[in-house]
Amino acid sequence: MSGITPRVQPCPTVDREAALEILYRRVPVALRPRLIANALGEAERGSIDLSGLWVAWRQGRIVGAMLTQALAGRAAALWAPEVDPSWRRTTIAVALVRAALAQLQSQGYVIAQALLDESAPRQWAADLSGGGVPKVTDLIYLERDTHPPLELRPGLPEFEWHSYSPTTEPEFCEILPGTYIDSLDMPELEGIRSLSDIMGSHRAAGRFVPERWRIGRLRDEPEAAAVLLLSELPDRMAWEVAYLGLTPPARGRGLGRAVLAHALELASAHVPKLELAVDARNHPATRLYQAAGFLPFDCRAVHLAKLVPKELRSD
Repeated sequence: MSGITPRVQPCPTVDREAALEILYRRVPVALRPRLIANALGEAERGSIDLSGLWVAWRQGRIVGAMLTQALAGRAAALWAPEVDPSWRRTTIAVALVRAALAQLQSQGYVIAQALLDESAPRQWAADLSGGGVPKVTDLIYLERDTHPPLELRPGLPEFEWHSYSPTTEPEFCEILPGTYIDSLDMPELEGIRSLSDIMGSHRAAGRFVPERWRIGRLRDEPEAAAVLLLSELPDRMAWEVAYLGLTPPARGRGLGRAVLAHALELASAHVPKLELAVDARNHPATRLYQAAGFLPFDCRAVHLAKLVPKELRSD
């Protein structure tokens, strides 16, 4: 390290083992070698991507490491840096975050996001924020059994539902942007990504099955529409509501509950649980989900960096 500036760089392939040793420093020593060997083996087989691994050096050895991962839709995931305890650990951690963000921006990514659960060390949030990835909100995760079905108010207008297909894709592209108008879920993202970015990120969430993407319209009110995107969670017996949105003319009428009822109906033949996540600031949606019987089971802090050039930002 020269002066007070740490030497930070993408991790050379030959140094990945040493970098993973730092990355797994909180794992019990007895388990660490197996985890490192598994990660290196999976990277060699192409099962995981370690090209987003960053390292910081001091006196000829790696003292800090951080992992980033490319996501669909010009987005990237970040994990908080791990740094050997030292009197300059914060400087090193912040330098890792800033270097990773700079490269992601140069590569054309427009957002970078990190999620921290409630057990995360407090310093992780400080490191991310100091490096340019501040906390913007909390995500609340909720779940509900797919049985019994959700009861609806008598006389509620009914959506006519259609699945995603090459024929209905133009209609999806027409309706989806309208559901983002004045959205209370992550408003920081509004206007940053293109429609193709958004569609790509949703398609990459879970296992994409076109029949589980639905658009609904009211027969006599075509401007009152809904989008429902369901995905399979491969690691457990559950489906996820990857996205649920209503156009402004459909809001405030109890139709969100009708969309949830449709989601439960679709999922019930396949899995026992339906899960979703909601921005903690979105109080109307939170009330809707809780009234429909969804219960919270997890909460994660969302740290977000906008990587678009400042002159193009809306904020």
